[in-house]
Amino acid sequence: MISGNRCTPAPIFAPQPPLVSITNIILNKICPKNRGDYNNCLFLSSTNPSNTTDLNDMPCILLNVLRKLIFFILASLFILETHAQDKSPDKKKIYKMNYYVDVPVTLGMFGLNFYGFHLLKQKPNLTIDQISSLDKNDIWKFDRSAVQQAYSLDRSERARTISDYGLWTSYCMPFLLFIDRDIRKDWYDIILLYLETQSINLNVYLCGGPVFTERVRPLVYYEETSQEYKLGDEGTTDAFFSGHSSMITGAFFFMAKVYSDYHPELGAKKWFLYAAALIPSAYMGYQRYAGLMHFPTDIVLGAAVGAGVGILIPHLHKITRKNKNLAIVPFTGGYSGMALTLKF
Repeated sequence: MISGNRCTPAPIFAPQPPLVSITNIILNKICPKNRGDYNNCLFLSSTNPSNTTDLNDMPCILLNVLRKLIFFILASLFILETHAQDKSPDKKKIYKMNYYVDVPVTLGMFGLNFYGFHLLKQKPNLTIDQISSLDKNDIWKFDRSAVQQAYSLDRSERARTISDYGLWTSYCMPFLLFIDRDIRKDWYDIILLYLETQSINLNVYLCGGPVFTERVRPLVYYEETSQEYKLGDEGTTDAFFSGHSSMITGAFFFMAKVYSDYHPELGAKKWFLYAAALIPSAYMGYQRYAGLMHFPTDIVLGAAVGAGVGILIPHLHKITRKNKNLAIVPFTGGYSGMALTLKF
């Protein structure tokens, strides 16, 4: 329930159904830490005397939506699994997964992810001299708007919270692909392909971004930002490039790519799927900008990396089939050469 500006969980007196318990376990595992009372906002009161929504309660509302989304996905997968007889075994596979290669590669990539975050935590903090030497005029003009926004602590914190929950929500979205019968029959391959895609995506972000670069976040340029934050271990030099944009865009472009591969009859209409995939990417990118976490180029590059990986990894696993109606036949006689025949 919501009480004032604090969010407290509603009391529960009855045992929770298994799916609800699993949902809450997942949330406890994936939700960002150090969010104060927001981590406890698993339940919202169904009654609101004022009938209004306070913007300060937005993180709680987003977390409640995330809880319902995960529950919906788990329930859907359970229901779909009980209707396994609907599979169409004669449908040809779209992707070829070599389990002896893809499983170790995926596990290895996740291992590198953990090591990359370990290196990230070892980066030295900013010094007072480094902070005092920062000058907004030294920033490229295209990016300078990030340090010229009207400063608002509430606005920036709310934007960062929205982008964080948007990131965790995006991780779950590709599971909605299993609503499609043809994709559902290859559920194991698709899950493995998705994990491999995002593990590679995260490695590209870590190795090509903050682990080996030190771009100061826009928030550090503001005098209103506390000196404690600027000097603290808060990832103040991790601006380049946006991991949120990369991971969110990667998830949604993966969805667009897989769905269009399973439905080639879409033709040129598949580009509408990619256009739709850009919407959450752009919105969450703006939240990272408003949260004073990244410059525009950080967000654009992150989105480009996510889109590229989200498309490329499934494409490399796609089975290419020869056109049996097309044939090249050599011939000899009065003349010699090659004959190209095409059957309609």
